[in-house]
Order: sequence, then C-alpha cells, then structure tokens
Amino acid sequence: MEKKWIVFWTLSGKGKKVKKIMETIVTELKLEDKVGKILIPTETVVTVRKKQRVVKEKPLFRGYILVEMVPDPELIDFFRAYGALRPLIKGSSLEEKEIITLSEEEVQNILGKIEKEKEKKKAESPFIEGETVRIIEGPFSEFTGVVEEIYPDRGKLKVLVTIFGRTTPVVLDFTQVQRVY
Repeated sequence: MEKKWIVFWTLSGKGKKVKKIMETIVTELKLEDKVGKILIPTETVVTVRKKQRVVKEKPLFRGYILVEMVPDPELIDFFRAYGALRPLIKGSSLEEKEIITLSEEEVQNILGKIEKEKEKKKAESPFIEGETVRIIEGPFSEFTGVVEEIYPDRGKLKVLVTIFGRTTPVVLDFTQVQRVY
C-alpha cells in the first residue's frame, strides 16, 4: 500500500507533544516503512512587546496533525489507542465512515505555505549584523555590544561584548537585547 496524508485531530496545544510521541513510537517500533513525515503546519507571527518585536510560531490548523502514512486501519487504531489522536472521518453511520486523506494538490499547497513561512521567519529578524545593541536581561544586562551573527530560526543572536578589555561573544535571545539609537 502507498502512503497517503491522513489528518489527525488532537487536543489543542498538545500538538508538539503528540508529534514527539508519534516520532518516538515510529522509531522504536521501526515503522519508518509505514509512516513518513509528521507535520504540524505553522505560520510566523510578529508581535510587539515592550517596544520589542517578538517573532513566534503559531499553528496554521490548531489541534490538527498531518501524517504521511499507509492508511492501514490497524496502524491508525494503534495510534488512536494512545488517546491523544483521532483520525478525521467522514460519514455518519458506522458503515459509511471513511478516513479523510488529503489529495496531492492539498499537500503541495500546505508544504508550499510551510516553505514560505520558513523564508518569512528568516527575513523577520528584528536586528541587523553590525548593529549596536544593549543587553537588557541576564548576567550581562546593561552591557552594550555589536551584533555579529543572527540565528532567526532560533530567535537568537551572537553579540560581541567587551568585558575587562576583551571582546567576548555572547549568544542571547532577541528578547534580551534592544537597539541603541
């Protein structure tokens, strides 16, 4: 049987935990031939807090996980047994129930959106290399430094801070620094 994309419903806010459990099960039981990718499509949201831009990921479809797998009823029931996953079904009577699978076009649209969001997240860095920043949180608070590298996918940046006459690289979250104007 070929793999298809199946939509599972889970409790809202538990998606990442359930995904991690599913990946562990697949690895431990060596189900890689039956289960492919497990996705939680997300979008990048930029908010402003305390005059700082904060970049966060938010699920596109809250409470849903997309799984590329063989639509084997036993395997679906196996995942269902963990209680946190339910496959989406259509039909009202027991005889009519059919598991919802996504078409290739729908999957490509979702994967394309995920790819665009990755690019958007990279572009949404609130800082620029070479910019002077002031550290506002942590053990180096009130120090100023120069941004050397930016890691937008992790929301971190490397700042060169001068301590006791020596330049020291410090990796900080975006929320721990602010621009010096």
